[in-house]
Amino acid sequence: MLYDVYSGLLIALMVVMALLAVGMIVVVMMQSGNQNNLGAITGAAESFFGKNKAKTMEAKFKRWTVIIAVSMLVCSILFFVFYLLRSNLGL
Repeated sequence: MLYDVYSGLLIALMVVMALLAVGMIVVVMMQSGNQNNLGAITGAAESFFGKNKAKTMEAKFKRWTVIIAVSMLVCSILFFVFYLLRSNLGL
């Protein structure tokens, strides 16, 4: 019975890690690249307010990237612990 509980937790953690990986890909792909001052060359320089808006969006994307990465780390540690507990049951 306890073996089944640990197996269920392992499956749930694998699903959560897969969803977090997809979320990480989406958040990283939404972040802008580091193209400094290329807008000034083409005449598409941003205004002061546009730059601040971009920086706040970049800060939000960076924050979400860190949150997702820490969540993936916690899930992988929990996965390892539950895997060891399940294997110590001898089944």
